[in-house]
Amino acid sequence: MVQQLLQYTKGYVRIRVTGSSYERFLNMCAKHQIELWDLLEAHNAYEMNLSIRGFKTLRPLVKKSGTKVRIIERYGLPFFLHRHRGRKALPCGVLFGVLLMMFLSGFIWDIHIEGNQARTDDVIFDFLTEQRITHGMWKSRIDCKALAADIRKAFDDIIWVSVKIQGTRLLIDVKENTDLALEEEVDYGPSDLISDVDGVVQEIITRSGTPVVKAGDTVKKGQPLVLGQVEILDDAGEVADYQYVAADADIYVKTTYSYNETFSMKYIKKEYTGRMKKGVFLTMFGKNFAFTGWPVSYEASDVVKEGHQLRVTENFYLPVTVGKIECREYELIEKTYSKEEAVRKAKESLAKFLWKMQEKGVQILQNNVKIEIGVKSCTARGEIEITRRAGKRVERTLGVDAEERIQANE
Repeated sequence: MVQQLLQYTKGYVRIRVTGSSYERFLNMCAKHQIELWDLLEAHNAYEMNLSIRGFKTLRPLVKKSGTKVRIIERYGLPFFLHRHRGRKALPCGVLFGVLLMMFLSGFIWDIHIEGNQARTDDVIFDFLTEQRITHGMWKSRIDCKALAADIRKAFDDIIWVSVKIQGTRLLIDVKENTDLALEEEVDYGPSDLISDVDGVVQEIITRSGTPVVKAGDTVKKGQPLVLGQVEILDDAGEVADYQYVAADADIYVKTTYSYNETFSMKYIKKEYTGRMKKGVFLTMFGKNFAFTGWPVSYEASDVVKEGHQLRVTENFYLPVTVGKIECREYELIEKTYSKEEAVRKAKESLAKFLWKMQEKGVQILQNNVKIEIGVKSCTARGEIEITRRAGKRVERTLGVDAEERIQANE
């Protein structure tokens, strides 16, 4: 790309070499370091490109090799300016265009965000706006290191940020914390774990504290599961005192969840009529200009825009976006679900709910949900048997041993 630009700036010609000593001519060009490119054989001759400076040194080489050289094309800025030397406004326009490009290159015209999943682009763009980082601002006003630190500080789930400027683009690459194991551990004081659900304990793995239930026990909501105290025994093996800690354990309880969802058998559906009006739009420096040629006369319609931001190179974006506009007419029609459609919708909603529960680590044991279809509504209700993690942390009451604590909660 750079080499082609230099060749165009300096100018070059395409020549045709005829005669019987092509190889000698080419060898002499190589010996005198005359650069040739795009060499092709054509009609018992050879065609090639070379610079203006190189062409001026060909006369003695042509004479010695016994060949003939003829210019067939001229390329580059010198020839362009020579052809248009009578047009005084042209060089002024070219100079103005170059200066304008240099001026525009000092701004940010495209902000690109990558790596975000939990946080949408709009959320991050709103934060950037609060920090006065917007399209069309001077590149020199952006401190990449400070901006990266501000983003990490503002969003707890973003653990790594890279901010850099390429051309007229501001590139922000983020990495979110999707692994719960990476979260910082909280230093709790003396505390107990109590049940936050009714059910049967399936498994309990205690890391700290004293468990007061075991696998197979039936527990109720609010009942202690693990107490934040550890017995200290004397030489006789009797309890002399207690050490108070933050209870920590993995407790899994089998329980049931009551599921109930109802939706109307009637619904409003948007149907496009096929009638459409088209136009184009132009955005320059944040200003929108629409060239539709038609007023919006539909009672209900969607306006869809599809545009592309102009750029000179891969990273040199311009503050200009062009695209097309489509105005599509639609009608709102009241419809009624058939029994098959209602059942399918209810099953899809239930499957989505179960999938969300499984995402949270809940194990589905049995699904007893039934679907009932009435004249006006469809209801899915029933119980779902699950195994879920249980345990709610509460502050430890110092001086109350395990037996007293259990009796106090019964």
